[in-house]
Amino acid sequence: MLDGEVRIRPAEPEEAELLSDIAWRSKEYWEYPAEMMSQFDELSTITYEFVENNPTYLARNEDTGEIIGFYSIELSDDSKWWIKHLWVVLEHIGTGIGGELFLHACQTAETVGAEELNIITDPNVEEFYLHMGAEKVSEEIQKMGNTERTLLILKIRLCG
Repeated sequence: MLDGEVRIRPAEPEEAELLSDIAWRSKEYWEYPAEMMSQFDELSTITYEFVENNPTYLARNEDTGEIIGFYSIELSDDSKWWIKHLWVVLEHIGTGIGGELFLHACQTAETVGAEELNIITDPNVEEFYLHMGAEKVSEEIQKMGNTERTLLILKIRLCG
């Protein structure tokens, strides 16, 4: 488990580069081939404008000051709310911080009027989201260079 008190707070746009670094390092946990990792750069880059325009929250260990994870949600063109990012630094995967961030994301989505929160994710984390109460809706194939991978589409109904 995690040592120290964790506080979830809104991310500042100036922290976008730090959040990108967390996303990138977290992707490394799954040991993707180098060719695929190079394709993730664009997907894992968080910009100042993105943080400014989308609910983005980070988890900070209050004892050490370390940022240990973050999430963001985004309203799509078809008026659906999606978890755009949910990342935990390598050293804290499995400590429960991902669950805390996910529950906070659900609460945040409820406060903006969402009845459900949609998730597009890699099969590596399917078990996590199912454990948190999401249900699988479908799959889609994503092409990354010469590689294809299957992504899962999940959703969770919110209490509202």
